[in-house]
Amino acid sequence: MSLLDENGEPAVTWKVKNAFPLKVNATDLKAEGNEVAIETLELAHEGLTIENN
Repeated sequence: MSLLDENGEPAVTWKVKNAFPLKVNATDLKAEGNEVAIETLELAHEGLTIENN
């Protein structure tokens, strides 16, 4: 999993060991609205490392 910079290049990379989803939430969108859609994903895992590129 990576966070990309403005050029589309990885800025930070997360490596997760044996992950699986616990919870997923999505925003209710309205056809006439112009809100930002926010989704969340909660994971369980057995290890996490962060690499700064």
